[in-house]
Amino acid sequence: MESNDDDADLQLIKASSSLLSDLQDALPRALWRPSKTDSAPGRVHSRVRQRDLDNILQLIEPFQGEPQLLDSKLKHIVPPIVDAYLQYLQLPKCAPKTSHWQLDTALCIILYTLCKVRGYKIIVGFLSNEPLHFEPVLQALERTLIQADVDSTTAPWQVSYVLSLWVSHLLLTPFDLASISESAPPVKLPADLEFPANTPTLAVRCTAVGLRYLYTSTKAQDAAAAMLVRLVIRPDMQKLGLADLLTSKLLGEVSYSDSNVPTSIYERIGPLRFLSGIATSADLSRLVPNIYRTCEKLSNEEGGSSVVTGNAVAKKFFVKIFRNIAILSLRLTSAEGPLLSFLETTSVLEDVIDYLLRSLADRDTPVRYAAAKALSLIVLELETEMGHEVIQAVLDRFWEDVPRDGSGIPDFRTANALKWHGLTLALAHSLFKRTASPEQLPDIINALAAALQFEQRTATGSSIGTNVRDAANFGIWSMSRRYTTDELLRVSTATLRFADAGNGGQDSVIQVLAVQLILSACLDPAGNIRRGSSAALQELIGRHPNQVHEGISLVQVVEYQAVGLRRRAMVDVANQAADLHTTYWAALVKGSMDWRGLGSVDVSSREAAAAALAKLNAKVPVSTSGYVVLDQVTKQLDQCSSKDSELLHGLVTAVSYIISPESDGTTITSEQIANLWLRLSNMRECMGNFSPRVLRSDLPSAVASMLTALCHATLQAKEDGRQAETVPFEAVETILERLFARQEDSILQGIPALVKAAAQLKRGAGVPLGCLDAQTLCGRVALDSSKSVLHGAGGAIALGALASVYESCLAGQQANAFITTLANLNAVITVDWRIIGAKALQLAVENANTGDPIGSDILDTIIQAIHRGTRDYTVDERGDVGSLVRLQALSCASSVFEYGSKRNLPKEMLNVLRTDVARLSLEKLDRVRIAAARCRHEWLGSEWAVRDVASVSTEDYFAAILSPLGAENRDSSLEGALLEGCISCAGISGERLLQASRLALVELLCDADDALLAVHMTTFAGILKNMLTDATHMHPALELLGFLLDMQIPQRLADRTDFKWRNLLSTVQKAHHKSNDIQKIVAAVNVYRELAGVSSIRGEVLKKLVSMLKTNPYPRVRIAVAETLSITTKEERLLSVNWTAPIVHNKQTVAALEASILAG
Repeated sequence: MESNDDDADLQLIKASSSLLSDLQDALPRALWRPSKTDSAPGRVHSRVRQRDLDNILQLIEPFQGEPQLLDSKLKHIVPPIVDAYLQYLQLPKCAPKTSHWQLDTALCIILYTLCKVRGYKIIVGFLSNEPLHFEPVLQALERTLIQADVDSTTAPWQVSYVLSLWVSHLLLTPFDLASISESAPPVKLPADLEFPANTPTLAVRCTAVGLRYLYTSTKAQDAAAAMLVRLVIRPDMQKLGLADLLTSKLLGEVSYSDSNVPTSIYERIGPLRFLSGIATSADLSRLVPNIYRTCEKLSNEEGGSSVVTGNAVAKKFFVKIFRNIAILSLRLTSAEGPLLSFLETTSVLEDVIDYLLRSLADRDTPVRYAAAKALSLIVLELETEMGHEVIQAVLDRFWEDVPRDGSGIPDFRTANALKWHGLTLALAHSLFKRTASPEQLPDIINALAAALQFEQRTATGSSIGTNVRDAANFGIWSMSRRYTTDELLRVSTATLRFADAGNGGQDSVIQVLAVQLILSACLDPAGNIRRGSSAALQELIGRHPNQVHEGISLVQVVEYQAVGLRRRAMVDVANQAADLHTTYWAALVKGSMDWRGLGSVDVSSREAAAAALAKLNAKVPVSTSGYVVLDQVTKQLDQCSSKDSELLHGLVTAVSYIISPESDGTTITSEQIANLWLRLSNMRECMGNFSPRVLRSDLPSAVASMLTALCHATLQAKEDGRQAETVPFEAVETILERLFARQEDSILQGIPALVKAAAQLKRGAGVPLGCLDAQTLCGRVALDSSKSVLHGAGGAIALGALASVYESCLAGQQANAFITTLANLNAVITVDWRIIGAKALQLAVENANTGDPIGSDILDTIIQAIHRGTRDYTVDERGDVGSLVRLQALSCASSVFEYGSKRNLPKEMLNVLRTDVARLSLEKLDRVRIAAARCRHEWLGSEWAVRDVASVSTEDYFAAILSPLGAENRDSSLEGALLEGCISCAGISGERLLQASRLALVELLCDADDALLAVHMTTFAGILKNMLTDATHMHPALELLGFLLDMQIPQRLADRTDFKWRNLLSTVQKAHHKSNDIQKIVAAVNVYRELAGVSSIRGEVLKKLVSMLKTNPYPRVRIAVAETLSITTKEERLLSVNWTAPIVHNKQTVAALEASILAG
């Protein structure tokens, strides 16, 4: 299923102004107390409520998709947060309240969220860098460590992350650190770290905090590493040798040692972050040799150090360190001392490039991204000739494991998808930095075009290669942006092996790339690839004008938003693009038949490709054969293996779409019809294998559609006077027989149209109906429905669909026979057969000829079957499966009402359905209730508009449905149906539904006079009596009765003679007689509690309660009875007895209570 969130970014752009305005309003309210004057803000709050913080974060989070929308307001958002934090640091500290966030914590969470959305480098620029704030911010950071030692839950990691970034920003101060603070460090320093004697205290404190957070597993590690790097590269710290000290310590920790194995991978990742920063500093180049040797050893080791070599983050930092060292060695024009010796004795550059080329195939995506970017940066620093050699090495690696077929098309089945992703990324980054030579563009374009078509399928059928195609989009976009039109035009299309322009290679390479991007933007299965190709196409056309056919129109059609949904891209966008030029039409036809179209993994995409081909078939250019699309599909159908059920489904679906009567294509010839009949005959083998793969591929339903379309095409050819080819009726019979034996929904949906077309074709040819004969189908349905499994449901659907074919007016003995056969399905044991029966009856009614009335006996049979269906409350291990029958019965009832709107049917017959629909409109199940409400609105004159579930769950809705209970012109059958329906929604249901329905019912009964109330209560008592054998509804009925009695509504009839209280009491007693349903018995006890207040039956009620106290075996029931007797008789002795004890233990007590209560 495709989602409709492709326009989410447009919605964000439209809503951004209001979101930012709300954010600017929410921040002052959460951070500052109201000011007495407008000139300055008030005092900061000390705490922030959770809901205020959540509200602010919810206003920021949506901008992750379009972070640049924040830029215009950042200068109004971040500085107030910084000011509030600095002001808070000056407030006296007090004991925190657990229900609210402390202001400093809340502010850091907000700042972290801004960093996450917009990037920390942007947000840090708004932080104050005045030296006077160094001490308080550092103290706040140190407090987080002290608090963490006491309670790890007091300070979230976002606090330490933001404060570490802030300290790093403050370290840019131009003053010596010794001149800022001399406070002693409150955080304990590592024992193996000895600072020089004249080290500033501030540097020691920063080092102590940074080292503590350098080993954490949160993002605070990133900030701590940045802070330490910023500290050691300061000129005053370089004089003290602090960089040498920390580097030596961390190199020792990151090095592998049998006796010193770190307890966590983060104890190595943290130092690696620091070392990657050190390797970028030219002033600390003396440290490069030791860093390189250590990292080289670690990256090449296996076994004991696999904790590092197997970790993606660690490998990414190895790539960064090597990259920084290689770039540093290239930039240093004059090296001396250890660095000079190191560079002369080692082949650093060659080894780093070799390592990066190998890392391009790493199993971890972050490593491949880092290696690709690193290679492009190194090539940028290399001499031109050597840089081109590196890019050529990347190009050569593409084809190492990719064989080509006879036509030169690459076979990606044996390719390494990970390596292709890395190599394509490396090319893309190199193109973006314009380090590739224009002479290398032919090979680069070949590689990118192949990567844009990269696709692999796993053994389970899932797709691999999306990231390769994404990188190819980036590469083409970069090439379009960085290389001139002349440079691209110098590339001959004859050198392009994997990018067919669709017109014999006469166009420029820019046109060829445009065609490939159109195919990707319209047909690719991944939404981000389609959008990426659209963006690359826009860049290509915009940067190189007048080089692409109908370029401006093409950009407007293949637009970023338009290709978001796949079906829209494949059908609508592709056809609009095909209208622009013949080249695009030919390419899209060919592309729609490959793996991105008819060979797609999912059914919906193959159907979309088939629909696209049908539309393209209607737009065949004048210079092209009129049947080129159908001929190409037919040719591929001949070559397709019967085992490739997915591609076979796509091809068969395409044929059915192209030749279908609804298609706008040209009329097919008799020869083509004959060829298609021959191919359909060959599919009998496929139809005999209903394996799980075949059923998942939806191939049987596609064959049914193709057979339907072929029948219509053959009939049309005969009507047009063309020579009708011989139809293989034996094959048709075989396919129909096998389809009738199935029960899958996709197959059942296609059977009605199929059997009508096949029956018409057979009758026209004078051939016996065979398996379509009414008597044959009736016997088959009767036999199959007697089984416990749903096998042969297609036959029942066929019988319902052919009812109008056998007897157009649905009258007579034969019509009565097959309608009775279908109606009898409502009485079978299997629930699924009852659903099929209702569907088949609906088809019979829908296809009935409105010119002649349905026979009264047949109509009565249909209505009675629907009536039984609306009362199906079967429950099994799957739950209320009867609701599926009720839903289908409602759908069938709607068809009867629609037929009745065209023909005047007897009102007394339709009244049965009206009452059933009214009852189900009060159903507690949402889907049943909303279906019944829609049926009433469409066919029964209900004015209540049904929009969603909420619209049929309100008090107003129930009041409107129950309004006939208070009408002057009463309908006894409708009133009974409504009161029975109330048992479902107002008896036992969801809390909100229960409250709404009960409130509406109580309000209506309170407004009724006593005479009308007596009528309703008498009707309800009759319904209760009829439910004595209905275990499903008796419990909710007792719950509703207990509620009404608790509301004192029936008690208004206590002195009236027109309501039989004893009959009601008798029914309640029978309802739980010998029952094991404890909840139902307790509900009956609650009814007794209120009935005891009716003087005419009080004695009998108390007698029944005492009897239950003496005999009921369930302690819970005895407790409820005792409580009821205590309330109704005020007998205090009932409260001191343990009613959970066995009955015999309380025998004497019960006897005494019985004598006392009954005597009273």
